[in-house]
Amino acid sequence: MSRGGQIVASLVLAIFGIVLAVGAMEVGVRVLHLVPTKFWQPDPLLGTALIPGKKGWWTQEEHEFRVPVQINSLGLRDLEREYPKPDGSKRVLLIGDSHVEALQVPLEDAVGPRLEETLRAKDLDVEVISAGVSGYGTAGELLFYRERGWKFSPDLVLLAFYPGNDVKNNGPELEKALVPEYGSDGGLIKIRGVAARSGRGSLLGRLQSYVYLRKLILTRQPALARRLVDWGLMKKAAVREQAAPQGVPLDYWVYAEPRPAPWVDAWQRTMRNLDDFASAVRARGSRFAVVVVTSRDHLYPESWEALREAYPRLQQGTWNLDGPTQSVLEWCESRQVSCLHLLPEFQRERDRASARLHYVHDGHWTSAGHRLAAQLMAAFVTEHSLL
Repeated sequence: MSRGGQIVASLVLAIFGIVLAVGAMEVGVRVLHLVPTKFWQPDPLLGTALIPGKKGWWTQEEHEFRVPVQINSLGLRDLEREYPKPDGSKRVLLIGDSHVEALQVPLEDAVGPRLEETLRAKDLDVEVISAGVSGYGTAGELLFYRERGWKFSPDLVLLAFYPGNDVKNNGPELEKALVPEYGSDGGLIKIRGVAARSGRGSLLGRLQSYVYLRKLILTRQPALARRLVDWGLMKKAAVREQAAPQGVPLDYWVYAEPRPAPWVDAWQRTMRNLDDFASAVRARGSRFAVVVVTSRDHLYPESWEALREAYPRLQQGTWNLDGPTQSVLEWCESRQVSCLHLLPEFQRERDRASARLHYVHDGHWTSAGHRLAAQLMAAFVTEHSLL
């Protein structure tokens, strides 16, 4: 074989090897479901909503879970439901964010189905409608109830309030992805979704192996990602720096005392949204109650200490992890709204059980956390005669 033929043959073999390696990686990534499915679509009123009938898998970089997910025909991560309520039965509408959506656990382990199962075990003929969507704050949840939630004719609306980011989600100066819009009278109008470019529409973006490696670089090797941007191999928009005013990630400013001005505004809007929510529910003859959701950083001291080490600014000033919850509890008391504070029982369970209640990295409830939350909610509903 001539010298030129040898070079061509070597190039063909090299290309074949690269294609084979990429193909093997692509098959592996797809078989192992290493790239999470996109379950959401833009919504003109709510900013975002789950895609009815969408199937796929949910996971994250640390692979603490890998869960098959099916969105029902009404666009909820729940059992298949209908708007008309069965004769003679009761209904609970459980509204919240990603904690109620519960993509991190199988559906049968999620708080909504577990709450229904627990209430039925108490001889209550009841359905629990799980209406949770990632990214919603009180604003998005209120709009969901006004637009669709009331159609389920719930006897009880149970609002899952997460102090960790619900307040930020309600503040137009703070929220960057699903921005709430308010009228001149302070009333909520709609949520404006800000489109995020994923790059999945491109030829490379259709390769899950590429999406997986790109995500690993962005999350695990941010310095390398910035170099790739400098070399023109990655778009600058892909490297999104975390908002960290004065060296503290934005979400954690909810614990600051005294509250910075944008957070004072966000809290005022949150209280107005809660007032409007309670009024809207009561106007339709239903009962309204609040459940204050726990956070990993509040429940596990080592998690908060790790954050303090990562962000030294947290070691200065006053940060009150109980502050946001206390504000919600005070609102409930002043408005005579039944309110369940989950943290005390979660702390007791943390101290006596070996199973974690929140994932280490992801931060959401584990199956054990969902089970405990459902048990506490069921006891709360029955003890307060909310049905």
